[in-house]
Amino acid sequence: MKNVLAFLLFTAALLGAQAFSAWPGAPPLLGENPGNSAQFLNVAAGNSRGTVETIQIQFQPVFKGEKVALEAPLQNIHGDSMALHTLRFYLSNFVFLKNGAIVYAEKDSHHLLDLEVEHSLDLGFQLPENSRFDELKFDLGIDSLTQVSGAMGKDLDPTKGMFWTWQSGYINVKLEGFHERSPARNHEFQFHLGGYSSPFQSQQCVRLAIPKEGDLKLVLDLAPFFEQVEQSYPYSIMSPAAAAVDLTKTLANSFRVYAK
Repeated sequence: MKNVLAFLLFTAALLGAQAFSAWPGAPPLLGENPGNSAQFLNVAAGNSRGTVETIQIQFQPVFKGEKVALEAPLQNIHGDSMALHTLRFYLSNFVFLKNGAIVYAEKDSHHLLDLEVEHSLDLGFQLPENSRFDELKFDLGIDSLTQVSGAMGKDLDPTKGMFWTWQSGYINVKLEGFHERSPARNHEFQFHLGGYSSPFQSQQCVRLAIPKEGDLKLVLDLAPFFEQVEQSYPYSIMSPAAAAVDLTKTLANSFRVYAK
């Protein structure tokens, strides 16, 4: 009799579990593989639009139309010799738009791009599947709210070498290398561009029309930057200053985006 009763209770529990799992919107049972795992994970994360797709943005610095690599010899329009030892900067607050409306805005959006670390030049964004966008918006540098919140982890970790002090905040752009015209020792140049307090707020917004939806290539032309330095600026800037703001603006205006 006890065995019969136990069997009946087990059967009732099994039927109840099956009915619950068949109910629309119910999560899968422990150990059960949902029919569309990607869709389930996105709904659980609050993505009411269902599945997502990854959009890749590949960064590429250029000089006079040629791909730039660290320590590779360069030559400006005057024939002066140059070379980059370091190229490192922050891109943040990425937003994809369509007809001026936000399609996707990345949360906790802070990326340190380092020419010495190849994988840092490839950025991936999880957009709702079949998203349509015609404009990309992002910041060159770190916004003031993040600055005053204190140093954090991941790409904002001070050990990355992009943090000055609590008063000065993050270095938005670090450019170091050799330039024949530099009067410094060994003709070196050093540009540590940053500042988040008035009047030296150096963070710059970049807005670019996208020629085609899908994976993108983001190009930064360094030629206008060095032309401006050669005409008007010293070859070393190591703290927040008006010159740092001006040069960061020039870099922000030197981004171009292309469909891959």
